[in-house]
Amino acid sequence: MKKNILNNLISLSFLLLFTICSNKAFSQNSTTRINKLIETLDQTYTKGNVDKKKTLNLAADIYYLSKEAKFIHGQTYSIFEEVRIYYFDGNFELSLKKINEGIALAKSQEDYDMLCRLLLIYQSSLLRLGYPIEAQQILKKCDEYNDLNISKENKRINDIYITLSQADLLVDDLGLSTDMSAVLLLKKKALSETLELNDSNKYKKITLIYCLESLAWSAALSGNLDEARKYTQQIDQLLVNFPNEYSIIQNLIIKGAIENLSKNYHQAVVYFSETIVRAKKSNSIYKLYETYPMISVSYNELKDFENATVYSWKFKYLSDSISQVKKKYDNISLINKINSQINNPPKKNIFNAMNVGIIVFILILALIGVLFYKKAFMKNIPVKENEEVLQDAHLHHITNTENIEKLVSLAKNDINSYYLVFQKYFPSFYRLLKEKYPDLTIMDLNFCSLIKMNFEVKEISLYCKSSTRSVESRKYRVMKKMGVKNQNELYITISAIE
Repeated sequence: MKKNILNNLISLSFLLLFTICSNKAFSQNSTTRINKLIETLDQTYTKGNVDKKKTLNLAADIYYLSKEAKFIHGQTYSIFEEVRIYYFDGNFELSLKKINEGIALAKSQEDYDMLCRLLLIYQSSLLRLGYPIEAQQILKKCDEYNDLNISKENKRINDIYITLSQADLLVDDLGLSTDMSAVLLLKKKALSETLELNDSNKYKKITLIYCLESLAWSAALSGNLDEARKYTQQIDQLLVNFPNEYSIIQNLIIKGAIENLSKNYHQAVVYFSETIVRAKKSNSIYKLYETYPMISVSYNELKDFENATVYSWKFKYLSDSISQVKKKYDNISLINKINSQINNPPKKNIFNAMNVGIIVFILILALIGVLFYKKAFMKNIPVKENEEVLQDAHLHHITNTENIEKLVSLAKNDINSYYLVFQKYFPSFYRLLKEKYPDLTIMDLNFCSLIKMNFEVKEISLYCKSSTRSVESRKYRVMKKMGVKNQNELYITISAIE
């Protein structure tokens, strides 16, 4: 009985030590990997080569790795990237869900830059969903948060988008206002501030294109068609080296609108037709919603009433669908949650240095207790029995070491043989794991056997001839089935099963 207590105390102490050390090492390794993924995603801001599927996959990888490593900045960054995609696609439900989560995380870290950026997209979403008063209130919050922004360059970028958002509050759904001169003044101010940004700023190109498109649209609606064309020509030049699909689609819409207003209906149809092809390919529902009524007008002016009617009906169908989305209960519920969260004070992260100090202090006390108990216990064991215990432990250690070396060698050279030999050395492992976690499949059990050997994801992908991403996916599925919160807990749980 005493022997079991001693062994349990020793195991617990070393487990605590292992957890603290491995947590630190894992966090450092994960942060390095996360930063590399962020760098890859940041290239879309400098090169404009946006691949929606790739962007969402990268954002998901950053999110889950950051969540596991408790790297809040990585989580909020990935959430913002997902929100941008969902917003441009008109997927408000997913966008609002992510905004809600992102705001909570950013507030917990007092990350005012990210709070401002998330709220700017939220404000634009509110305008699209028909909440102009709420949008105006949110824009004030954006301004407040940006005043607290410690990054001067990011603050300047946010100020530009705040200025553009102020202009958007002055116009209706079509972009018209009773004071178009005020709208143009705000947008020209935003453009001027963008041009003053350092060329090294990764957000400069995408912001410049966005400003020019916003300004071109308002100039066209104001009747300044030559000025509007000048802006679209500048955009075309920028898009040669920055082929952002969303920007290309928007510029085509603007050029089509300019030709419509200039009564060049044939050219307008050309622009709108290309817009529709691209918007369908990228699933940009709102761009189709904007384009269908304009191309219908173009065909009507060309006396092509058949096509005019077709696009008129397409617009009506899409308009009805979008109206349903706007009225959707989930969206209204999420808006209420987000508004409530914005008005609540931020939650502080209670896991601070004091907590770490308490844990270390408890660990030291536990180790002292173990050493004291071991010394007292060993005195009461006869010398012969004591020697036998040590000898048995030494033999067991040698046997385990040899077995592990053999298994490691097999895993490197013949993964299928490894699984068979592993079950020979650990005959109860698969059965006990399956009994405790019945949802695990044979593939999951095989994966757990590799975790038992303390193999890392890269090693597993190499030995199993799989991609790192597929191994990461397997790991997350296993963690979910086992109900463990992070990688450290997974390794510890599996190592405890013989």
